[in-house]
Amino acid sequence: MFLLGVLCTLLVTASAEYCYNDIESACNPKQAPSLTAGPQLPNCNAKYGGIDLIQTDLQAYANGHIETSFEFLLMSTHFGNYESNRDGFKSLYRKLSDDAWEKAINTIKYITNRGGRMNFNQLPHFKKVTKDRVLDLTELHSLGKALDTTKQLAQEALRLHSLSIKHQDSAASHYIEEKFMEPQTETIRTLAGYTHDLRGLLNNDAPLALFLFDEYLQKTL
Repeated sequence: MFLLGVLCTLLVTASAEYCYNDIESACNPKQAPSLTAGPQLPNCNAKYGGIDLIQTDLQAYANGHIETSFEFLLMSTHFGNYESNRDGFKSLYRKLSDDAWEKAINTIKYITNRGGRMNFNQLPHFKKVTKDRVLDLTELHSLGKALDTTKQLAQEALRLHSLSIKHQDSAASHYIEEKFMEPQTETIRTLAGYTHDLRGLLNNDAPLALFLFDEYLQKTL
């Protein structure tokens, strides 16, 4: 008898997790007066899989991209002023800024598509190197900072991917692979190449090397 009672309790709990049962309860005249006290259809949403378990991490990742976007935008402004006059570096960091912003918006859309909500107060989970101010960076140091920042975003993407697999959410893991991991691999390789190339050029005539490298960036971006 006790086992029967436990089984009935489990069945009632499981049945309450479906939209159909919410609709059936909402359409019951006897329960209609109580519907004004809270959500009428709490389970009629777009949530499925493990989105509830990874939503906070996705929110933090989106905010991390927003923060990164503004950081790259500041770097672009720094190298695009009349004193620095490095239009190539300006274009590079503006492109990285736009890319980070687009990824942030895309992540927010994904969260809402999966039935969640965006929390802009959720702090990023990865730590950034903030030893030097952006306005104090040289061209070579700025490339190193951009590379480190992109690697941190990529490392966080790997963690999110593992987290989504842990919670058996294949849709989220596929989204992270396609939208973040693959593009980040290419960006990291490009920035690493820029850093090594410029470092080698600076061994000769530094002012000329910086001018030529900036001209190269203008033509390739």
